[in-house]
Amino acid sequence: MRSLDFEASAQTGAKLLAEAEGIALDLVEWRRSFHQFPEIGMEEHMTSNKIEGLLSSMPGMEVTKGFGLSTCVIGKVGGDLAGGALAFRAELDAVEVREDTGLPFSSYDERVSHVQGHDAHMASLLGTAMLLSDHRAQLRHPVVFIFQPADEGKGGSRYLIDAGLQEKFNIEKMLCVHWVPYLPYGQVFTNKGGVTSFTNKLHIGLSGEGGHGSTPHLTADPLYLSALIQVALQSILTREVDPQKTAVLSFGRIDAAEVYNVIAEEVDLWGTLRTTDRELHRYLKRRIEDVVRGMAHIAHVAASVEYTLDYGQVLNNEELVSRIFKIGTALIGSEAMSVLKNPLLVGEDFCYFAERIPSCLMFLGTGMEYGLYHARYDIPENLLPFASAWGAYLALFL
Repeated sequence: MRSLDFEASAQTGAKLLAEAEGIALDLVEWRRSFHQFPEIGMEEHMTSNKIEGLLSSMPGMEVTKGFGLSTCVIGKVGGDLAGGALAFRAELDAVEVREDTGLPFSSYDERVSHVQGHDAHMASLLGTAMLLSDHRAQLRHPVVFIFQPADEGKGGSRYLIDAGLQEKFNIEKMLCVHWVPYLPYGQVFTNKGGVTSFTNKLHIGLSGEGGHGSTPHLTADPLYLSALIQVALQSILTREVDPQKTAVLSFGRIDAAEVYNVIAEEVDLWGTLRTTDRELHRYLKRRIEDVVRGMAHIAHVAASVEYTLDYGQVLNNEELVSRIFKIGTALIGSEAMSVLKNPLLVGEDFCYFAERIPSCLMFLGTGMEYGLYHARYDIPENLLPFASAWGAYLALFL
């Protein structure tokens, strides 16, 4: 990689920041439009059409619609330049959470919302694309902007990889910025190696003997057993896992009888298991199965345990991370360019890109009160210009 002229890079960075502030109203309008009209994975038709129109209006931008998935939109600037491309990725889809922010541009659909920041990711990447369109004469390699559908549990990135994304666009390295509310405002965090966790979707099915609530002795109560199982499984984390290692098991959904005085015949629990250590992940999977089946046997209840691997761990490329720290410090200083001390316990579809392409996932702290997927989650819109300029700056100097 070429040497870095700190003074020149700082001047360029300051210019990009000023230009990004100049399009701040556009960035906010885009973000609010995406926020107000969210769509779930594989159905992001309004969203992708808006992005396609905006990219197509930018000088020098080549736009591809429907690569790998019908709602995928990909822009490319500097396509006539030699060498491999730098790619950025933003997610299109929303989640099935009812929003409770009270914002005037709240989701029109009570079932679906952008409570995980994808609206900001899309708007800021569009800002990056606009800035680089204006600075395309300064590019030394092509830059690709991937607006990816179906991030939320549907593995949209795998469809793009299987369709030959890397080869089609000659992608040499890849970046992604995720906004995170529980990190300090305006700071960029990343690190070498693992920065997210292994995430599993866990389903426990219990089938017993139902009956009336007045005669529990005549039943084999799977709902009561489900409560005992939850307590027992938490004890694995506190008594069998090294306290210096990280593991989380949470249950978010239980289905049982619909009548208050009836003991259910069948109970279903859904939860998530997250770890940052591959061997610990395997161990916990085995122990959860042992504990559930053992307790069910004692209670005369049939049990099944099913796992679905949502995402592997995102592993950042060490050389790319080193370069980003050097470049980033020149623009925002060492205090704002921070080392992520521990992987976040989040699942990230970006892991499938990182398996194939030298990549770096970064986290932009927003310092907001409510966490990801909370009904009142929101983002500070005054960070949109910075996020746009940050991406453009990296593209010019990586």
